[in-house]
Amino acid sequence: MRSLQYYILRLLIGPFAFVVLALTGVVWLSQSLRFLDRIVNQGLDFGSFLYLTSLVLPGVLAVLIPVGLFCATLYTFNRLATDSELVVMWATGFSRWALAWPALIMAAFCTVLVLAMNLYLTPLGARTLRTTQYELRTNLAGVLLQEGVFNNPAPGLTVYVRERLPSGEMLGILIHDNRDKAKPITMMAERGALIRTPEGPRFMMINGNRQQVGGEGKSLSLLYFDRYALDLDAYTQSGGEGWQEPHERYMHELLWPDMDNPDDRNNYWRFQVEAHNRLAGPLGTMTLALIALAATLGGEYSRRGRYRRLVAAAFGAIGFMVLSIGLPYLANIIPSTIFLLYLSPLIVAAISVWLMLRDRPLGSGRVGRWVEALGDRLPSWRFARAKG
Repeated sequence: MRSLQYYILRLLIGPFAFVVLALTGVVWLSQSLRFLDRIVNQGLDFGSFLYLTSLVLPGVLAVLIPVGLFCATLYTFNRLATDSELVVMWATGFSRWALAWPALIMAAFCTVLVLAMNLYLTPLGARTLRTTQYELRTNLAGVLLQEGVFNNPAPGLTVYVRERLPSGEMLGILIHDNRDKAKPITMMAERGALIRTPEGPRFMMINGNRQQVGGEGKSLSLLYFDRYALDLDAYTQSGGEGWQEPHERYMHELLWPDMDNPDDRNNYWRFQVEAHNRLAGPLGTMTLALIALAATLGGEYSRRGRYRRLVAAAFGAIGFMVLSIGLPYLANIIPSTIFLLYLSPLIVAAISVWLMLRDRPLGSGRVGRWVEALGDRLPSWRFARAKG
């Protein structure tokens, strides 16, 4: 008996890996588009690009693993039914639970994996991504200032560097500060370098001049300098140690936020909903697997009309996923509905188990007969194709 269950488990692993990898590739490409401007316009190397995009993957996988498990379970058991292998297994004494056991084991493993991503990997990736982006934004010398082009590291600031030496020194520097439209400033220097100080980044220029147009008569003031330090702290964007969003926090930070912080106090319920959603979300992995099992193992065996079960399972899974996405928004508006985050997957799972274990065909009831009558009209194209 175990060898047959291992056989079903091996059949599940292949489609599961294929669906998860394919969907992950598509979502990863769509998510990575927002980082392409850092390669094209800011000179970010490809290794850093891969590192940034990989930080998004835990959150993506937490959503795609249940979908991949559902597709793999539906495909595998439908293939077993189409090849009449299910009939042979039933004839040898296998129960529905025995046949469903490999899928349930795989669903339990995926549930633990999704839970680990929700509790640790996803917030770790989100907060690491935020910190890395902040470091890249402030690293003007290594990322933003390219030689031979006019760089715009921040609104109101244009920097031109003729040449950058391996030591980090820059030659032929032109800076135009247009923050104050009435008094624009232009600075030129023979050489310079970016230095970091406890007060923030400074652009140190050597042997140059500072030109400013302003005043009542729009006169030009010219200042020659040997050394001049431009404060870049006003241009860099803050965000390295700022307020953390709910998806960037660990569980203990969500359940017990800093109530002395006004932002944390005002978003207390958002933190609670996020925490409970992370705990309840992995339950959907098992529920989606049970929906697929109910469609392929439930009711009487029939070689006709199996596509109706597959379509019903697909719509059921889509409806459940839409419900799972909408309930956190409802809980933010109506706090008393937060228990639905746990109750909805349990109810759908119980219905799926009932449908999987029932012996009567789905069309035996009044509603079932209506579904059967509606389904009989759908495949009319098959008869026309066979006639042709």
